[in-house]
Amino acid sequence: MTLSDLASIGSLISGVAVLISLIYLSLQVKQAERNQQASIRAARASRIIDLFMGCAQPSLADAVLKGMRGAGDMSDAQIFQFTNYVSARFFNAEDAFYQYREGLLGAYNFESVTKGLQMSLANPGMRTVYRSVRGMMGSEFVKFADKLLADTPVVEDVDATARFMAEAAAEKAKAAS
Repeated sequence: MTLSDLASIGSLISGVAVLISLIYLSLQVKQAERNQQASIRAARASRIIDLFMGCAQPSLADAVLKGMRGAGDMSDAQIFQFTNYVSARFFNAEDAFYQYREGLLGAYNFESVTKGLQMSLANPGMRTVYRSVRGMMGSEFVKFADKLLADTPVVEDVDATARFMAEAAAEKAKAAS
């Protein structure tokens, strides 16, 4: 075997090693992307959970319940609480909107964001606060949210307690039969 043959074999082995390294690097990049998206989803879920758990606090619960239906007997403190709660919800939705646009959030996650916004915008108080904070948000999100606002009818004031009690009674009746 000549020196030239050994150099060719060495070059072939080197090329195979580079190819294996590139394949390994590609796998690592894909795994890092999956980890990043999982981290984004976990942070989003954590923010949403924190928002909803905050509503379980008695003083905020009163403000949110009254604010959603646009009750006329809200105190200044309740209006402040409700405005901040709704603002947090919309800024969270705005973040999800831009993550989706940049390919960092999946379509199924964005669908839940859209449905949540539609449910929110059906409430008079949520609509009122959105209109007051929309000027602080990105123009593409505002276009998206404004379309949802226009397409979402306002829900009449529903007695949530009576509805819950009736639905729970119906579930108990189904279980008993």
